[in-house]
Amino acid sequence: MQKISVTKPVKIAITGKIGSGKSTISEILIKLGYKVFESDKEVSLLFDNNSITKKIITIFSKKIKNLVNSKGKINRIALGNFVFSNKFELTKLEKIIHPLLSKKKQEFIQLESKEKILFFDIPLLFEKKLFKEFHFIIYLYIDKKTQFKRVLKRKGMTKDKFEEIYKFQDHDLKRNSKFISLRLDTSKSKKEVKKNLISFIISLG
Repeated sequence: MQKISVTKPVKIAITGKIGSGKSTISEILIKLGYKVFESDKEVSLLFDNNSITKKIITIFSKKIKNLVNSKGKINRIALGNFVFSNKFELTKLEKIIHPLLSKKKQEFIQLESKEKILFFDIPLLFEKKLFKEFHFIIYLYIDKKTQFKRVLKRKGMTKDKFEEIYKFQDHDLKRNSKFISLRLDTSKSKKEVKKNLISFIISLG
């Protein structure tokens, strides 16, 4: 890969479909000493925010049975089952979460501004047209059969829910390929995936 002069810190996005291994790649990078913004973990923290909980209850409580659990927290499985079967309702939830997630991302960049490279686990990078925010993009791919086996192990996941989430994700690699700097086949061994990832980082100079 040709070395490109970019403003520090270099911002690298990690994306891919559900079950493609984004959490595993983030774990590898963290163990290597890199700073990683993990979107799903940040979203989990947002769901613990009382103000956000109230907004979600106001919008969805009459539509979703058992939206709030015995501890007064949002039942994310019930919420997910509902919004991923209705794009209009999903948009309502995103309007609450995404602006706050974007703010968290900017705070992370400012906090870690002295780092040479920052990594960002961004599940909906192409769907939300966020690719222009990053210098490089690592795309994780895997065959659907293996992907399904991985995802079905998650708590509250069903075949129907998987298919609902899958259809919301952008699969047009031909259109998005010009933005992708590295494609990682995460069906390979963790050792090989790590080797390919490190080789890419070294190639950046």
